[in-house]
Amino acid sequence: MKHQLTALMGAAILAISSPAFAQSYPSGNIQYIVPYPPGGGTDILARQLNDQIARQTGWNFVVQNQPGAGGSIGLDQLSRADGDGMTLGIGQTSNLAVNPALSPEVEYDPQTAFTPIALINTQPMGIITNADSAFADFGDVLDAVRAEPGSVLYGTPGSGTVSHMAIERLMATGDLEFEHVPYTGIAQAISDVMAGVVDVYVGSLPSVIPHVEAGTVRLLAVTSEEPHPLVPETPTVASFGFDGYQAADWKAVVGPAGMPAEAVAAMNEAINAALADDGLRAALEAQGSVVLGGTAEEFATFLAEEVADWAEVVSTAGLR
Repeated sequence: MKHQLTALMGAAILAISSPAFAQSYPSGNIQYIVPYPPGGGTDILARQLNDQIARQTGWNFVVQNQPGAGGSIGLDQLSRADGDGMTLGIGQTSNLAVNPALSPEVEYDPQTAFTPIALINTQPMGIITNADSAFADFGDVLDAVRAEPGSVLYGTPGSGTVSHMAIERLMATGDLEFEHVPYTGIAQAISDVMAGVVDVYVGSLPSVIPHVEAGTVRLLAVTSEEPHPLVPETPTVASFGFDGYQAADWKAVVGPAGMPAEAVAAMNEAINAALADDGLRAALEAQGSVVLGGTAEEFATFLAEEVADWAEVVSTAGLR
C-alpha cells in the first residue's frame, strides 16, 4: 500500500538554512506532552528534537510525560488543551491512526481534534527468530503458516501496537493465519524467542538490532516497502509476494485543534530546520529512522491516508 513517505523523505528539510521564525510566537514556555514514559523511544526522540529546536531558536520546551492506554491518554489531554500553540505533543501510528479505530474508549478524532504540524521520522518493524531456528528466511515462515494455519506464534510489544498490526495487515493481505502472543516488554519477548517459546518476534528495528548483532537472534525481514539502509541485505516482507506491503511506526508533532496559522508555520519551520541538522539526522538514522519533515499540509494528507488505512485493517481483522 503506497503512502507519501517516499515522497516526503529528504524533501525540503535539507534546503533550510537560517529560518526566519515568527517574532510573536512562542510567547513563553511551550508545554510538550509525550504520551509515553520517560526514557522510552518516543520520549528520547521528542527531547532530541526539542533540544535541537531550542539550540536554533532559543525557545524553551517543558516536557510532560502522560503515559497510558497505548499513548491515547496523553493525546486525549492534548486534544483538550487551549489551541493557542503553547501546548504541543508527539503522536505516532498507534495513537493517531490505530487506537481510534481499535478502541471505543478513545474519544478523540485524530483528524479533527488536532492540528497537524510536521512529520518527524518513520521506522519499520523487524521480524526476528532465534539463531537456531529452522526458519532460514521469512519464506520458511510463510510456508509453515500456509501448511498449518495458526501454527506460527508471533510475539509483539502488545495488542494494538504497530508490531501487532503489521502482522494483522499481512494476514489480511495474504489470507494467512498467525497466532498472536502479546508481551508488555521486549526483555521477556526476546528471551522467549531465544528459547523457542514463540517462533518469531516483531519489534522496531532499534529494539531488535542489538540482539541480531549479538548473534542471539536472526533478522528475517523488515516491514518497509524498500530495503532499510541500516540493514540493506535484509529482505522486505513485500519481496515475498506482497507488493506494496508496509507497516511503519512514524512519529509527528501535533497541537490542539484551532492553532493559529502563524504558530503552525513557525513550529513547522523550526522542526524542519532541526531535522536538517547533520548531528540530529545522524543520530536518528543510527537509531533506524528515516527522517521525514515536510509541510503541515503534507502531514495532514498523510494522516488522513493512515487513519483510513489502519481502520480498514482493524475492520477486516474484526479487532476491538
